[in-house]
Amino acid sequence: MNSDKTILISGASKNLGKFLAEYYLNEKFNVIGISRKKIKKSKYNIYQCDLSDDKMTNLVFKKIKKKYKNINYIISCAGFSKKTYKGEENLKDWILALNNNFFTFTNLLNSYLKHYKKKPTKIVVISSIASKKITNAPITYSVAKSALNFYAQFKAKQLAKNKININILLPGNILMKNNNWDIKIKRNKRNIKKYIKKNVPLNSFCNPKQITELCNYLFGKSGDNITGSKFVIDAGETL
Repeated sequence: MNSDKTILISGASKNLGKFLAEYYLNEKFNVIGISRKKIKKSKYNIYQCDLSDDKMTNLVFKKIKKKYKNINYIISCAGFSKKTYKGEENLKDWILALNNNFFTFTNLLNSYLKHYKKKPTKIVVISSIASKKITNAPITYSVAKSALNFYAQFKAKQLAKNKININILLPGNILMKNNNWDIKIKRNKRNIKKYIKKNVPLNSFCNPKQITELCNYLFGKSGDNITGSKFVIDAGETL
């Protein structure tokens, strides 16, 4: 893997997406970031785009294509979880979850295929164990991630003839600086330790570096014969 390889990462402005972008930049990749937020300064090219808007997504990929002839790898990391309802979820809640966790990938993939003409690519979709198990996550988020998984697998089969590999990662509790788990630990470390010990067999959090290692495996030669697969990184929580 070297500087003649280009990777596109969505959700690149914070948390896991930012970590992945900075990691691959250090690995000498050409990094393209996509973020809903406007980023003033960045070490890599980052495009502002609301991926839930198909027209905006198409326009951004049109710009990207003018600068980058090929994209070798894609990590779809855009996602958002927030319970906005007090009682039962309503249509607005479902639309919010689907826009942020489902259409962010469908629009990205459709625009990519349109502008890059189904060139061989390795794609990793970041989902969640909430798509596999009933957790404390909002039901709207869990269902949207479940739909994301099925769509990614459907497209993996459909696009296999074009040498486009699509795989899905289902991380558990990711701990990194200033993310939700980090904030919870700072507020009440004792309670969080009890929760993890009770619910997670290996009694540990998911480290973002573990995600890069699995991405590298799928991006390498070993991943040539893998598509439509789901990889769970949760220290056994879904068992």
